[in-house]
Amino acid sequence: MTKPELDLGIEVIKYTFDKLPAQDRIRLVEELERETRKERWDTLITKIRSRFKKNPISQKEITRICEETRQQLYDKRTKGSN
Repeated sequence: MTKPELDLGIEVIKYTFDKLPAQDRIRLVEELERETRKERWDTLITKIRSRFKKNPISQKEITRICEETRQQLYDKRTKGSN
């Protein structure tokens, strides 16, 4: 069975979307998020890889950042328990 095709402009779609009950809008947004997840992640991953090529980070720097973060979390926990 073929699906009918409609040539609606974005403004008509936005207007119609705004007229939907909140629950239907939420359901539609969740469905669109599922359908576009791969494209959105692919774009993000491409940007990250591009930045990494221009500004690589060493294992030493990663370790330093992890240690600083752990220390901050430790300080936060021990400060709260006093």
